[in-house]
Amino acid sequence: MTDIVYRNYSQTELDRQYDQRSLVPDLAPYQKVWREGTDRARATLPVVRDISYDPHPAARLDLYGQGDGSAPVVLYYHGGAWRTLDLDHSGFAAPPIVAAGALFIAVDFALLPTEPLAEQVRQARAAVAWARRHAADHGGDPEKLYVAGHSSGGHLVGTLIAGGWHAEVGLPEDAIRGALASSGPYDLEPVRLSARNDFLKLTEAEAKRLSAIDNIPTGYGPPLAVFWGDGEHDEFRRQGRAFADAWRAAGHPVTAAEVPNQNHFDMSTAFADPNLPVLPAILEMIAGG
Repeated sequence: MTDIVYRNYSQTELDRQYDQRSLVPDLAPYQKVWREGTDRARATLPVVRDISYDPHPAARLDLYGQGDGSAPVVLYYHGGAWRTLDLDHSGFAAPPIVAAGALFIAVDFALLPTEPLAEQVRQARAAVAWARRHAADHGGDPEKLYVAGHSSGGHLVGTLIAGGWHAEVGLPEDAIRGALASSGPYDLEPVRLSARNDFLKLTEAEAKRLSAIDNIPTGYGPPLAVFWGDGEHDEFRRQGRAFADAWRAAGHPVTAAEVPNQNHFDMSTAFADPNLPVLPAILEMIAGG
């Protein structure tokens, strides 16, 4: 008899649920789109590249656009299973967001296994603190900070809107005015139980501490949009629904949707596609802020 590891999944089945690469035969065409889109954004937009936002050498960001002092600021956190991709794959969504009058900040951070996940989360939060302090230097409004991310970047977004960390970096609880998370794992317990823990190396306590769904604030919670594709593995679809439901149950505003005909990697490209709901949700969020 096959042992059940989590819900109704055997170990093999759970490992597959958290192996997004199994969804596509080759990831290279997606990476090409993200890289070429970033190259175009760098060639056509005002951009300040490779800004250090924290003493850690991997803590770098690219800032696109130039505001008039009132520009909203969107911080984007790339995916890559916490251990791949970088700024060269993160600027492709900048053009439509800058065209809407916002600054777009692509955030990079230390990757696993060089640093543990807790350090990556710390750096993600340090980038928000940097934006709060320096947005005005580029014509942004530090009172209008928004965060967005895909896959493991969606997980980081979840940790950014979690409660209890803001005072550590000198931020008010309402520093983030809105958030969008796409195709992320917001509960790390099943991830910990999967083969992903070979490089995550999370204990049960760490998984809980770094899970967005276990740290939903009881006070202020910003408007949240959660998306996932109908071509995702079942666990990613469940994770999106569960996080949205938990956010709503805490009394915080949330919208959530499953996007037809999109797999996990399509949902990253969707950040630059006006015909899919992800980009319009970001634009609506910053327009309403």
